[in-house]
Amino acid sequence: MGEYTTREMIEAIEINPPVRKFLTEKFFPVERTHLTEKVEFDVKKGKRVMAPFVSPRIGGKVITRQGFQTKEFTTPRLAPERVLTVDDISKRALGENIYSKRTPSEREDELLAMDYKELDESIQRRIEWMCRQILFWGKLDVVDEEAGVDVQVDYGFENIFVLTSDRYWSLSTVNPIPFLRERRRNIIKETGRTPDILIFASDLIDIFINNPFIKSAMDLRHMQNVEIKPRIVDDALTYYGKIAELGMEIYSYDEFFLNDEGKEEGIIPAGACLMAHSEGEGAIEFGLITQMEDKKFQSYEAKEVPKIYCNEKSEVKTFRLTSRPLPRPLDVQSWCVIYPNGQSAEQEEE
Repeated sequence: MGEYTTREMIEAIEINPPVRKFLTEKFFPVERTHLTEKVEFDVKKGKRVMAPFVSPRIGGKVITRQGFQTKEFTTPRLAPERVLTVDDISKRALGENIYSKRTPSEREDELLAMDYKELDESIQRRIEWMCRQILFWGKLDVVDEEAGVDVQVDYGFENIFVLTSDRYWSLSTVNPIPFLRERRRNIIKETGRTPDILIFASDLIDIFINNPFIKSAMDLRHMQNVEIKPRIVDDALTYYGKIAELGMEIYSYDEFFLNDEGKEEGIIPAGACLMAHSEGEGAIEFGLITQMEDKKFQSYEAKEVPKIYCNEKSEVKTFRLTSRPLPRPLDVQSWCVIYPNGQSAEQEEE
């Protein structure tokens, strides 16, 4: 295959369509690259302040700046890689015609393209997981036992509400709307922003729409405060309807992932409901990536940086894709997480 510079490969990566992930795109839509591995930003807990009245003979009154914390975090490093050997390019690939006359060089090009796609998808899945951790727990544990890495990024998120057994939404005597109204008003009061979207775990959405009070609110005789008209948005995302009084759209998200212990989990934690803003809650910050090329260190301000390096003695070529992403919220009081039927022991441990 032809040899490409790192810059040329970065340009090819930037025009390649990314893997579409709902939490990342909906709640962390902005992407910023940085010239350092560490990123520094303000974590804000917003308040709405009015201008004071002053006498015409007084120049003005000082308004204290709203409280925030300036935090510095080292962006976590993701670097999945794939090895290419002589055997890989010499034998027939999966699905290739048994009488194929393709050359090893042609197979190499195809395998490297496939490797890039799969490595990029693995990075996007990890970013989606990172967004999940920030949205539902407000913190992110970066752990690599082999490398001795154990760091926690904590934004001080506190808006997690675990309802007691006498307030479970599964009870026919409990109306979910007043609690949602209260949480919405509190977010508006604290931040000035109005949440307009509810994301339900797949095991919770049926409990919500089958609640007697929600069913009653669907009735035209009661002004049809709740409208349920399910529509498939994509394979994992379902639009269920809206709550007119609160101006909120209702969704369920049925995407899953394999955690670091090899167990399958839902992107939306079981039994959880997220109240947030459809225009986003934050951004993805990408730290500087430095790697050695031609015996010199080279640094790149980019979302992903590829590297191909060879071991001629063992006849192995390795393709690596490096990224340093960190989701960060704009205001940690502008969304909330609700567990309408309590939390499991596993969720409490997280």
